Amino acid sequence: MSSVTSGLSKRKLICLLGLFVILTGSACFYIISESLSNRTKSSIKIIPISKPINEIRESVSTISGPISVSRAELKRIICFRKYLDSLGKSPKGKKAYDSIDRCRPGFMDSLVFIENYYKSNFKN
Repeated sequence: MSSVTSGLSKRKLICLLGLFVILTGSACFYIISESLSNRTKSSIKIIPISKPINEIRESVSTISGPISVSRAELKRIICFRKYLDSLGKSPKGKKAYDSIDRCRPGFMDSLVFIENYYKSNFKN
């Protein structure tokens, strides 16, 4: 930068500095005044996301109800979950695992929940 300004006099440098300060100051003033004005034409409207209370009650009641799964079904669930885990770890199976996970969000969590629930109840 000093090579660019080395040929300029001190007076020209002060004028350029003043011009820079005026331009940046006016740009900052414009931005601040636009943000403080009450114009709403370009403002972003925030719409709250809410879940109906009835739906929350139904989902809680389905989880808290008794789940009837036999030991054989539990073993099948455990084997299936292990298969999906191994599918997710292999390079070729990762695509299939991701598509299952996208189509059925929460599916793996449900399998783990059922497995943990019955492991706690079927203490060997």
